Amino acid sequence: MKKILYRLFIYLWVGVMLFLGIHLFFFAEKKATVEESENRTLAPFPEISSENVFGGGFSQGMESWMSDHTPFRKDTIGISRSLRQFLSLASVEEQLADMTRTDDALSEPEVTEEELAAAARAHLWKIVHNTEEEDTYSISMTDPSLMKNAPKPAVSENDFPSSFPVHLEIDGKKYDYYSFSRRSVLAVTNVLDRVAALLPDDGTLVFTMVPQSSIGTRFANAKEKTDLSCRAEEAVEAFGADNVHAISATNILAEAMKNGEYVYFRTDMHWTPYGTYLVYREMADLAWVKPADWDDYEKTVETPFRGTYYRDNPNSYMRDNPDDLTLITPKFGLEWRRITGPDEYKVIPFLNMNAKKNDRYTVYLGGPAGPWTYAQCDNGKENNCLVITDSFGLAFVPMVTQNYGQVHYYDPRYFDKRTVGGSVADMIKKYDIKDVYVVVGDLHAYSSGFLITQLSNQLGDK
Repeated sequence: MKKILYRLFIYLWVGVMLFLGIHLFFFAEKKATVEESENRTLAPFPEISSENVFGGGFSQGMESWMSDHTPFRKDTIGISRSLRQFLSLASVEEQLADMTRTDDALSEPEVTEEELAAAARAHLWKIVHNTEEEDTYSISMTDPSLMKNAPKPAVSENDFPSSFPVHLEIDGKKYDYYSFSRRSVLAVTNVLDRVAALLPDDGTLVFTMVPQSSIGTRFANAKEKTDLSCRAEEAVEAFGADNVHAISATNILAEAMKNGEYVYFRTDMHWTPYGTYLVYREMADLAWVKPADWDDYEKTVETPFRGTYYRDNPNSYMRDNPDDLTLITPKFGLEWRRITGPDEYKVIPFLNMNAKKNDRYTVYLGGPAGPWTYAQCDNGKENNCLVITDSFGLAFVPMVTQNYGQVHYYDPRYFDKRTVGGSVADMIKKYDIKDVYVVVGDLHAYSSGFLITQLSNQLGDK
C-alpha cells in the first residue's frame, strides 16, 4: 500500500512539474509587462549571455521570472488579499468606533466666515511672507494665531466618494491603483487624531502618502501626462482634528513630473531626495515652520545607481538607464543616536556608506530600523519633532533636521517598548515632541495594519 502511495505521489509531482514547464515554455510572457493589480513590472525572461550566466544573474532572473508567471498566481494573490482584508476588518471598525471627534470640525457649531477663512490656512503658504525672525510667519491679511490649527469647516462623509484610488491618466488611457475605502481612510484619520491629541496646544501633525515609483515613472515616461492624483489626503484633512493636516504627495510629484523634474527613481521603488524635498517643503509650511532651501544642504551624487527593482528583475532597460542618488546632509553638526535602553543610546552613522550596492537608498539612516532613533542637531533650534514613517521617510528625516533641535524617527515595524522604556505616547512626552510628520508609502497608508493596527497598538494613549 505504501509503495502505491509513493508512486501516486511521484506521478502527481512529475505531472505538476510537466504542467508547470509546459505552461511557462509555451504560454508565459517573456517580455517585461506591467501588472496593474500589483502596481509593478513583472520579471522578464532573463537575458542569455556569458556574463549573465556565469555571473549568477541568469539563475536569479530565471527564479524571478518563474515566480512571476506561475499558473493561477493572480487568483492566489486575490484570495490572499481578501483574507488579509477580512482579518483586518475588526481593527478598522475599532478605529471607526473610537472616532468621537470631540475636538475636530464635526463637533463644532456652525462656523463663521472668519473661521472658514482660518481653516484655509493650509493653502495660504502662497501668500506667506517671512519676517526677520527665522521660522516665524506674518500674514498680511490676518493674525497668524488665528490661522494655526484653526477650527475646520463642518463636512459630511457624503462630500467624499466611497473609495479613493490613485488615479492615473496617460496617453488617452485611465488606470486606478490601490482603491482605498472611505472607512479605512477614516480609521487612519482616527489614529492620526489620537497622536495629535498628545501634542502641545501649538503642536501640529502633518500626514502624506507616497505612491511607489512604478506609478510615478510610468507617468513620467508618458508622452501625454493628463493626471496623477489621489483624494484620500483631502478626506484626512477634512475629517481630522484641528491640528491634523494632510497634503497629497501624489499631486505635488505629478506637477513636478509634468515640468520634467527628476522625482522618482527608475530602478528603485522610492522617490528621489529632490522629490522628497518638494513634499517636505509643503509639509513644513503646514506645520508653520520655515522650510529650508535646497541649497541649505550639503550634496554629493553617486552614479550610476541601480536599485531594488534592478536587483530583483535585472533587465537591459534599467541597466542602460541607471539612476543618480543624491546624498544630502545638513551643513551643521549632528549626532545620530539609536536607543539601546530606557536611558541609553549609541551613536551610529547618519549616512551608512556600507549600504549594499543595489540597495543604496538605505544609505539614509542605515535603512528602516528601530526600535527608536533620533538626531541631536547642533543648529540652535529649540523644538523637537517626530517622523513616523517607513522606508519612504529615510530621505525625509535629513530635510527636517533644518527645523528642529531633535528629529526623532520611529517605524512601527521595529518598535520595542521594553527597549525604549515606554509607549509612543511616553516617548512623545519624554522628548517634548511638538510636531509630528507621518510619511508613508502607499502600501502602508490605508490598506494595511501599519497605522491602523501597529501604530494604534503601540501608541499607549488608552
